[in-house]
Amino acid sequence: MAESARVPRHCGIVPFVDVELARPALTEVERALVDHVERGAVLDLAEDETIDRTEMRSWDTSRAVRAAVVRDILRGRLAPEPDPHGLRLRGARITGRLDLENLTSTVALELRDCLLSDGLIARDAHLPTLDLTGSVLEHPHAAPMAATRLTTTALFLDQVVVEGHSASGAVDISDARLGALQCCGAKLCNDSGPAVDAERMQADQSVFLRDGFEAVGTGKQGTVRLHSARIGGQLSCQGAKLRNDSGPALHAERLQVGENVFLRDGFEAIGAGAVTVTLSGARIDGLLVFQPARLEHLTNPSARLNVDGLVYSEVPAGLTTDDWLRLLRGGTPFYAAQPYQQLAAAHRAAGHDDQARRVLLAQRRDQVLRRAITSRAERAWVRFTGLTLGYGYQPWRALIGLVAAIAVSVVLACALGGHGGLTQVRNPPAPGPAPCTLVERIGIGLEVGTPLITPGTRTHCDTTDGATGQILTATGWALRFGAWAFATLFIAGFTSAVRKT
Repeated sequence: MAESARVPRHCGIVPFVDVELARPALTEVERALVDHVERGAVLDLAEDETIDRTEMRSWDTSRAVRAAVVRDILRGRLAPEPDPHGLRLRGARITGRLDLENLTSTVALELRDCLLSDGLIARDAHLPTLDLTGSVLEHPHAAPMAATRLTTTALFLDQVVVEGHSASGAVDISDARLGALQCCGAKLCNDSGPAVDAERMQADQSVFLRDGFEAVGTGKQGTVRLHSARIGGQLSCQGAKLRNDSGPALHAERLQVGENVFLRDGFEAIGAGAVTVTLSGARIDGLLVFQPARLEHLTNPSARLNVDGLVYSEVPAGLTTDDWLRLLRGGTPFYAAQPYQQLAAAHRAAGHDDQARRVLLAQRRDQVLRRAITSRAERAWVRFTGLTLGYGYQPWRALIGLVAAIAVSVVLACALGGHGGLTQVRNPPAPGPAPCTLVERIGIGLEVGTPLITPGTRTHCDTTDGATGQILTATGWALRFGAWAFATLFIAGFTSAVRKT
């Protein structure tokens, strides 16, 4: 008997076993894969035929490659001198969970149109490229693609199908460091959490979730979660369809994008919970193109969009200014001044001063109508300044009121003065009334209705003590008060004294 066999078990020493000898021999398909990796060629087990995803689960051993073999190739154990093209495999069934956790490799990994029935884990992995285009990823209990803190120059998930049952996300790339993310035409579903969790992800280039991209998620974290993510290039969700029956469809709070953001060309978002789409606190250094084909909250139409704190550098495209204002007024869950101020600032920077004033007027209306102001006195004052000054942005309204008060004064003075309301002032006094001339009556009207102007007409034409004269006197006081009020409001509005955010 060998010496190692007589070592007592309680000593904690086990006989040496050669791992290489213990590993099952490579299958014919696996040997072919190693050969193709060394030659830099694609091993296409589908032989260029179109893949029918409904038949993937029926693939036999002629299509099977063990996940451990893929891992060993990436580690350099089976292909010590791989071609720079890396591992390229198409139409294969990967058996077992592909575990790349903590793996650092110089070999690019391309698994196109493959079935990963136990999913992929790539936490803290460092890979040149990860390409899963056209593949199907599943897992009955965990995230089909768990890739938190993954580092790679490019992640390709075009046309992938991912079905998850994990609270951490069907595709979990939170804290990942990517060059670019391309996820065009993908179909992602998770009945226990997000479809894509990319919280705090950093992508140096662009992120594409477009061209038929569909995602269904569950819960308050959102279907597509880009919370605090940073994207150096553009974010394109053109034609994307997002749905969540119990939470946000797109959660992009504090997202930072270095270029343009596209949410158009058939973009749809259907959500529930707090809000359907949240871009609160986000920053877009380029152009925001927002033109959803469908933006819906399942229970509350006023909770479709949250853009409080969103900052962008240009006037948003896609929606007209009127459309934006309707959405801010009727599609946001609460009143906030910042979205209006940001939109007005963008218009002002573009030289659209009229549009900027329209936005600020709409803000004040929203502030009153959405009950941001609760005091009755303050609400009454805001309504009054809205009517007379356009909330301080249209002071010409008060000027019109002033002119109207003067005109009414002149008309009354002319009308009532001709019916005993005015009489000539005689010195010395003479018996009997003497009607004032038309010019004198106009002068009395101007004196009554114009603040700070005293033509001196009263020295030779004044009101009588009769009923008509008393009516003219009382009416004159009211008109003079109104003229003073309109003049004061005009000055206050012109100097922005009544404007508030």
